Amino acid sequence: MDGMERVLGMRLEDAVTMLRGMGMEPAIVTTAAPRNQREGGTLRVIRVREGEIVVSAFQDAIENE
Repeated sequence: MDGMERVLGMRLEDAVTMLRGMGMEPAIVTTAAPRNQREGGTLRVIRVREGEIVVSAFQDAIENE
């Protein structure tokens, strides 16, 4: 597994710190579902390509309604 794949699932901040430490400065692309978009959450890496990471927001905790 190369450096870029190691960041899959990581929080964006942690992934960027790790990649910068390896001398990489990837472009960051944010994506979300077309429906039921939620506010907030933690941005996590969901895809890696050479020179680019794709992130999406995940809820940290499920709130009881």
